[in-house]
Amino acid sequence: MMTKNTGIIADIKKFETHDGPGIRTTVFIKGCFLSCRWCANPETQEPLPQLYFIPKRCKDFGACVDACPAGAISTNTDHKIDRQKCTYCMKCVEACPYSAFKQVGRIVTVDEVIEEVEKDKPFYGSDGGLTISGGEPLYQPVFTKELLKISKEKGISTVLDTTGYAKWEVLEDVLEYTDMVLLDIKHMDPVKHREWTGVSNKKILENAKLIADKCKTRISVPLVPGFNNSRDNLIATAEFLTTINAEWVDIVPLHSLGSSKYEFLGITSPYTEIGAISKEEVIKARDIFARYGFKTTIGRMM
Repeated sequence: MMTKNTGIIADIKKFETHDGPGIRTTVFIKGCFLSCRWCANPETQEPLPQLYFIPKRCKDFGACVDACPAGAISTNTDHKIDRQKCTYCMKCVEACPYSAFKQVGRIVTVDEVIEEVEKDKPFYGSDGGLTISGGEPLYQPVFTKELLKISKEKGISTVLDTTGYAKWEVLEDVLEYTDMVLLDIKHMDPVKHREWTGVSNKKILENAKLIADKCKTRISVPLVPGFNNSRDNLIATAEFLTTINAEWVDIVPLHSLGSSKYEFLGITSPYTEIGAISKEEVIKARDIFARYGFKTTIGRMM
């Protein structure tokens, strides 16, 4: 059972420069309320630890087969793991001498995370600090709040990278210890939004106004072909953003850097079906937001 002092994270990344101002340490919380088709971090959607299988490392040594108490691993199939049988005991991770199996996600304490964050404090300067991302940080709101609160007490800048999909009282509680919010606005049509992310955008748009009134906010627009890259949607998004207290819009073009993660999780990658976004479309999107008076960047260049 998780408490305010423990949580489940996917990873901690150091020296990040796209997750807020300056040099940042980014903590990736596991669990998300959305299931975006194009998600670059599919390992953060599931709240519990998961298992990667990295095929190119496998030498068919067989120790994993002997170690698995559920009989979920076979050297006779390309898929290697029967994930319906797997109990995620992680004994295969311990048994494989070639690191073909990897546990993704671990239980950590607030103190353990803060210790890692403080190691990088000499590099933060006046702008850098802690960013909490995911997944969705508000999937574990009490743990997230404690990380932000203690970081602020230690004089470390805090950024919350969120979908905005949460009850306002939960968000408001966390924003008390947040210096900046990076907020995704994915689509203005609630039906299209639900079709591609699994949830309506109603709560997100309502929260966007409240967040921007309470905390410095930068908007991220993930640009996904066939989803939100139409001129009409981009104009509608820009017009909505003129009604909230936000100056910056970061255009984040779809990329396929997360494709290997899908493979490692035994999931079909979505990127072939979705396709690529052209440079021309990215420039057009940037220009639309610029015409509405927003400071714009491509790819979250802080």
